[in-house]
Amino acid sequence: MIALTGVWAASQPAVFARRWLPAAPAITEHYFLVVSQASDGTLQAFVRNPEQNLGTSLGERTVTISGNDVAFRATQRPEIDGTVNADGTLTLHRAGQGGTDLNFRRPNTEDWRWFYPMPAAQWTYREPIADSDGWHVETLAQTGMREAPIASFMNAIASAREPSLRSPYIQSITVERHGKLVLDQYFYGFTAAQPHDVRSAGKSVTTLMVGRAIEDTQAFTPASTVLSLLPQYQPVKNDDARKRRISVANLMTMASGLACDDNDDASPGNEDTMQSRPSGTDWYWYTLDLPMTGEPGSRALYCTAGINLLGAVVQTATRVPLESYLHERFAVPMQFGTYATWIMPDPLEAYMGGGDYYRPRDFLKFGQLILDGGIWNGRRIIDSAWIRESIVPRTAPEGEGDHYGYGWHLSSVTVDGRVYGVVNAGGNGGQLMIVVPELDAAIMITAGNYNQFPVWRTFLEEAVSAVVRACAPARTSRSDAI
Repeated sequence: MIALTGVWAASQPAVFARRWLPAAPAITEHYFLVVSQASDGTLQAFVRNPEQNLGTSLGERTVTISGNDVAFRATQRPEIDGTVNADGTLTLHRAGQGGTDLNFRRPNTEDWRWFYPMPAAQWTYREPIADSDGWHVETLAQTGMREAPIASFMNAIASAREPSLRSPYIQSITVERHGKLVLDQYFYGFTAAQPHDVRSAGKSVTTLMVGRAIEDTQAFTPASTVLSLLPQYQPVKNDDARKRRISVANLMTMASGLACDDNDDASPGNEDTMQSRPSGTDWYWYTLDLPMTGEPGSRALYCTAGINLLGAVVQTATRVPLESYLHERFAVPMQFGTYATWIMPDPLEAYMGGGDYYRPRDFLKFGQLILDGGIWNGRRIIDSAWIRESIVPRTAPEGEGDHYGYGWHLSSVTVDGRVYGVVNAGGNGGQLMIVVPELDAAIMITAGNYNQFPVWRTFLEEAVSAVVRACAPARTSRSDAI
């Protein structure tokens, strides 16, 4: 029998359909095929892929071997064929999966850097490195934080040595307190220089752009009706009086009344449904053409298409391309490094529903805007009143488990019997930018658990608990007090 058990590694240049500024970085995608033998002798396999989490779609597979041919089978999923090559490598044929073949080899030293969280199973604290990105760095101790609670959280990540398909895949933790960067740690090969897909966390940036456009143009308010602001998109299908009452605020709070529910695959406004429309479909017009299911403001459903439609409002009011507006009003004054926006096929504007790439320490700056009333590094980026209005609980989107402001998730975490309010921008896979106003602290997490909500749903509470305990004074034991 061909010895397949163990870990196999493959890599290939990443291709991202994004527009990068200032220029696209060279990013490699990594794949790991993990094959083990069950007690009954059968071979089982799964794939780990830190950049896109390909293994989620492939699932766990049973492996069978016939000569040099290998088959990877899973119930109710198309079979994947493989070939053991003369040079000892293994090829997975992914034509039926919509991807290119992957050529696996036994891992070398560089490969292991992307397989394990860190080379060592024990985490050691290091002060963040100062960069030209505007962050002032300090140690945990200098901002009144204890290392032990942070170390407990970090060691739980670093010590993972036998990953499964559903293992936590936290790839960076960045923390700031009192406006100082105190922690900037990366795992699974990621570095401070590599931008990360923030997925739906970018929705919170969209509503910041709305606030800045209101300030710049004075052309609309949250109460303005969307159709009145977009005359170029009229007439619309399924028109009725309710649709003409949809306001900008309704879009920002996911309570438009449109037939748009990302948690319902049958919903015509589901994000995947919208994005799978034939080439030439204007996504703004598609959203506005959706039928109504209720009165605006009466029911909140998670609706990416509605947040994206805010881009049409901003672009029409400012008369500036969205990627340029983001760059000029936020990226440049906030001293961003390399980042990328996703450009829609039609219209050729930045997609405002998520999927942009940012360096974690850059995206954390949006948390500092929340804490400092719209100011970054002494420079006002957005009006403080908009920040306050953005984080007022306004709706509770069904199935989300929290409240929603203007594009921000609002919840609370109880730590050691005390409740802390939390503001966060969240995205699929565990992309979380978390603000704890009471502590004057913010946390940025990036992760690779895409389409694994039961895994990444715990990250927010775990991170907040660690930071809260780090900020709390050490408890004095009875023996110490005597």
